[in-house]
Amino acid sequence: MNMAIDYRLDGRAGAPLLVLSNSLGTTFDMWQAQLPAWCEHFRVLRYNQRGHGATPLPETPLRLETLGNDVVALLDRLGAPSAHFCGISMAG
Repeated sequence: MNMAIDYRLDGRAGAPLLVLSNSLGTTFDMWQAQLPAWCEHFRVLRYNQRGHGATPLPETPLRLETLGNDVVALLDRLGAPSAHFCGISMAG
């Protein structure tokens, strides 16, 4: 991943990791209402895909494969060996 991905980590460190991936045209704020309940059981990672929120749009055309590689690279950067994944629309 050669660009900065805007993300937030919430919940208790050491809890199982839950990755939330939002739909096209939205930001990670779409999960705000559910966050308190999920944080009782998980460490929650929300991120903004390229061109959403504070994550910049790349200069080259986007491919679905690139978006998948971005989240894998983010997990690697955070040292997360595994995670539960919840996505909606194109992210699911």
